[in-house]
Amino acid sequence: MPEPLVVAVIGCGWAGSRHARAFRQVGATIGWCIDVDPTRAERLAHALGQGVPHADYRRALEDPRVDAISVCLPHHLHADVSCSAAKAGKHGLCEKPLADTLPNADRMIAAADNAGVVLMVAENVRFAPIYHRVRELLDEGAIGRPALLQMTRECYLNRSFLEDRPWFLDARAAAGGIMMSGGIHDAETMRMLLGEIESVYALRARQRFLEMEGDDTSAALFRFRDGTVGTLVESFCMKSLATAAGSEVHTLRIDGDLGHLAVAEPTTIRVFSEHPDYARGGALVKHAIHVPPADTFALEIDHFIQCLRSGEEPLTSGRRQRRALEVVLAAYRSMETGQPVLLPPPSRAP
Repeated sequence: MPEPLVVAVIGCGWAGSRHARAFRQVGATIGWCIDVDPTRAERLAHALGQGVPHADYRRALEDPRVDAISVCLPHHLHADVSCSAAKAGKHGLCEKPLADTLPNADRMIAAADNAGVVLMVAENVRFAPIYHRVRELLDEGAIGRPALLQMTRECYLNRSFLEDRPWFLDARAAAGGIMMSGGIHDAETMRMLLGEIESVYALRARQRFLEMEGDDTSAALFRFRDGTVGTLVESFCMKSLATAAGSEVHTLRIDGDLGHLAVAEPTTIRVFSEHPDYARGGALVKHAIHVPPADTFALEIDHFIQCLRSGEEPLTSGRRQRRALEVVLAAYRSMETGQPVLLPPPSRAP
């Protein structure tokens, strides 16, 4: 792998800008800034001080200098662009979700395999140190055997957000609504913490954005393979001081037979447990464990580059992330049918 890596960013909106800056942060060169809106492509290239702005991604695929592409497009476009890139011999980092359908996901995986290139999903939450610390606490038995997981993702979209991303209103382009755009993060986090999910029952609501074809608010009940139960609430419509200011609020609580742990702030885990390491003189004591903040975009992109150099399969390879997509699509089937959906055993995909 040459030094530095040359990347074409395809899609120069919010996600594309974050990817481009993270690539620059870890020493890569941005060769192209591609967007159907020429003004947006030019704006990003100017801000970076590098990258040829253009409206047609095929021009970047024809450039022999380009080693990899970063796909930051509406979800229904991921497969065609990623497959074209693989056929051109380019490695691919694709913003989550992997694809809009499982057949398209399988097409992407097969194209990368056939071309011998890396396909990684940009699932930045998978690299968040705080969730890795939660997993360590679970492995250490800090709360005993888990029984219940509860997660929420609270957002409050303003009109300017939708004006910049009108495709969010289109259920086909977005492959759903908040359960896809936000729930895909949380499905992966839940799997990382507690293992495979075997069934899901989900409900949707439209609270505020009546023009949004997908769900702007939804909830799901999961059963994990070991019998643990999980709940997930996702909304674009939860207004608070934090969300009204543009922040997302994520909460996580896991209860076990010895106590519970909770993440309610970006850098703090609170543990309340009978475990000897956390109880004091037989009395339960609440402990606050602080985890330093991190730029998860830079972490995921550094991992992508390291995998290109080492040949190792990424933690969030297309093959591995197929299951998270399968879980979310099962939630949408449940919303449509009103019935729980049993997931097939996990596979490595064709």
